[in-house]
Amino acid sequence: MSAFARDMLAAYLTAAVLVAVGFGLLRAALAWGMEWRLDARQALRVGRVTLGLAVVLPFVALAVRDWMPSAPLFSFERSLVRDASPPRSTEARPVREAVSGAVSSGTGLPLAMSGLGLVGVGALGFLSWELRRYARLRRKLEALPVLRRVGQVRVVLGEAAEGAFSVWFPRGGAWVVVPADVVEDAESLRLTVRHELQHHRQRDTVLAYARLGFDSAFFWNPFARAFSRWLAERQEFACDEALVTVKHVSAEAYARCLLQASLRVPGSLPAGVTGMSHPTVRRIHMLFESRPRSSVRTLGLSLSLALVLAPLALWAQGAVRGRAVSLTEARALAEAGQKDGDLPVVVDAAVVEQLNTFVTTPKGRDFMRKALANLQAHREAMTGTLRSRSLPEGLLAVAMVESAVSNLPEASREPSMAPGPRGAGVWMFIPETARRYGLKVEAGRDERLDVARETEAAAALFQALYERYGDWRLALAAYNQGEDLVDRVLAESGVRDVSELVRTGKLNGYTATVQAGVLLLRNPHLLD
Repeated sequence: MSAFARDMLAAYLTAAVLVAVGFGLLRAALAWGMEWRLDARQALRVGRVTLGLAVVLPFVALAVRDWMPSAPLFSFERSLVRDASPPRSTEARPVREAVSGAVSSGTGLPLAMSGLGLVGVGALGFLSWELRRYARLRRKLEALPVLRRVGQVRVVLGEAAEGAFSVWFPRGGAWVVVPADVVEDAESLRLTVRHELQHHRQRDTVLAYARLGFDSAFFWNPFARAFSRWLAERQEFACDEALVTVKHVSAEAYARCLLQASLRVPGSLPAGVTGMSHPTVRRIHMLFESRPRSSVRTLGLSLSLALVLAPLALWAQGAVRGRAVSLTEARALAEAGQKDGDLPVVVDAAVVEQLNTFVTTPKGRDFMRKALANLQAHREAMTGTLRSRSLPEGLLAVAMVESAVSNLPEASREPSMAPGPRGAGVWMFIPETARRYGLKVEAGRDERLDVARETEAAAALFQALYERYGDWRLALAAYNQGEDLVDRVLAESGVRDVSELVRTGKLNGYTATVQAGVLLLRNPHLLD
């Protein structure tokens, strides 16, 4: 759920940026000559397409992310190796703070969920406020006298101060409101009603709810508000243009009607309600201009903007994704690097999440770089001990996640990826386990700090655990949480699938952490 929240917040913020970019590009294209090659309806259409692309493309990019090539920070093909080669010398960076274990994804995920929560609360608050205003407006309109009906549209007499406007309510029908002072002028009444009916014909009153949703979702974004206001103005231009050029309304008479409307002060209406609001000199000038109409130009400008916004959305997803490895890629890594007799890696969502904690977070990368660097000094001896008992070399990942292959005393505050009580040495044995396998833990003498002896004890423990469970993942779970707990979980649940036991919370994420460590042991370049 946390990873989903992070992805959704990233896509949402990308959409907010693309709205600003798309609006800027659209205004620039219109300012640099396109405005005189498109009529108002075409410009409105391009604006709506641009807005739709800006909002939808980041989420489309998120949906297709797993089918996209890996991020350019590493080459996935380099991971498809058949032999687990020793890692290169890796520069260790100091780890300043403890790194959370199990399946934690770092502090970014709670922040992502908090960010989504704040945006959601703000958007719902804005939307609720506007919907309440719509509800009050509907109750008010139902009380107004009906002048006439035009098809399914009710034309009602409103207050002069509100001006003329049109609105549509789901299951409440379509309305046109004309101010009382227009009724005395038959020509103004006719043109006002025709203007508002044109809004219904153009579906402006229906699309007003899409704009309301957009305004609510990006209530904090000044570029989104500017884009929304621009679309509202273009709706009026498109409506004016349609009446004069298509309906053959007299431009002079219509200009007089706009001038009269400009003398009225529109009242406060819900966001998205259309009408003869904001009459301007620009609107009147437009009535007397002839503009060529070409659907090719509309399509061309829309495609040009799409060709800019789509790569930006894909690039943003790649940047957010960073070095992250998908489930498909992780399974390919596990399959390509698996050797006969080595520790099997069963890749599930928990393993992928922990792997990406190692790969994409500064703390995780620093810890695992340090582990790989420290492993160089002990790898040959530790591997020899494991092979002497016919144990898989991949168990070195246990020492990596337990201590970063650092020979630490029990009192050390150095970080560990392993949950539970701290131990000592590279394998982090607790005193009880150490004594059970022949190590002396006394005042002034702690054989856990003898890497060779503790490795022998760890090998004996691994051998015993595997003989007991016949499953390496259950053996790893018992290494961290103890045989008693694992036995009880198996008896109570009747389930031996560790992925399911981790998913349901019956076992912690230690097994996933170790298996992610195995993938890094075999593919250290993921930390480059």
